[in-house]
Amino acid sequence: MSIPMPEGITHELGASMPYEQWNDELSRVYGTWVPSASASVCFRAQLASRTIGNFKLVECICDPCSASRGGRQIAADDLEMLAIQLIISGGEVFTIDSRSYRLGPGDLLIWNTTRPMKFEVTQRLQKISIIMPLARLRSWLPGTWHSIRNMHAHGSTASALIYPLVKSIVPELFSGSIRNGEALTEGMLGTLVSSLGADGKVSICQKSQRLGLVKKFIEEHLDDAMLTPSEIAVSNNMSLRYLYSLFEEEGQTVQKFIIHQRLLRCQRELSNPSMDQRAISEVAYSWGFHNAAHFSRRFKDAFGVSPRDYRKAIIVKNGSIH
Repeated sequence: MSIPMPEGITHELGASMPYEQWNDELSRVYGTWVPSASASVCFRAQLASRTIGNFKLVECICDPCSASRGGRQIAADDLEMLAIQLIISGGEVFTIDSRSYRLGPGDLLIWNTTRPMKFEVTQRLQKISIIMPLARLRSWLPGTWHSIRNMHAHGSTASALIYPLVKSIVPELFSGSIRNGEALTEGMLGTLVSSLGADGKVSICQKSQRLGLVKKFIEEHLDDAMLTPSEIAVSNNMSLRYLYSLFEEEGQTVQKFIIHQRLLRCQRELSNPSMDQRAISEVAYSWGFHNAAHFSRRFKDAFGVSPRDYRKAIIVKNGSIH
């Protein structure tokens, strides 16, 4: 069956605004973004938004422009949001992590504020965005929300199901006829999740790969006594909550992983005969522990013996071998 291209969804938008004002609106409505340094002196944009409870609908029209958001912008946002974006006319290149999507009329894009992103509007663009709490998607897809397909082309199941729903919501929302944001959120997410099942299987490898990269980063910075989950999240271009979720599925926390890896490094040094003259406290400090007594308690909890007794046992063992 042929699916028609989307028609413009029109109602009264806000007054036309220059580039500087558009930049402020961009971050106010979509979360923190860093705009490119310049745009055409003739740049104009219009925007209208309507929020009911936890459901926000945004329609915008803008001339070519670009912006990005990385680790610092992700960390600066208080709330983690999900966006469903439908292109009405024009063109845009949208990059999530390192993967770019070229969007045109009828295409649907799904993104969330926990990932590094950038966009470039290549042709005067009109789009509709539905913005909802990311936590609601997590409740629908607890194991795979992080790896759902981002782009759904015109003619796909997702585009075919969601576009008519959006088209019917827009005039009612802006007229004030719809008042239940919770129902809108659940209805939109239910439609989205249903369409994802029809479009194909969701990859579950992506989260494992991200976790591997984060662990590698941590292991390379264990000697930094100031290493914190917040710093790890910013350095890996993700939100703090997303970082926590990576470790939750392994039944541990970020901090416990850091401490255990530091203990393993200390254990290795205490096992090294060439290090037997080095003070135990110095070993502990060199791997990020702040307090020698605290280190000793942690070491004994992990290995069943104090650091001092562990080193003595290694020395005795090595002496008996020789």
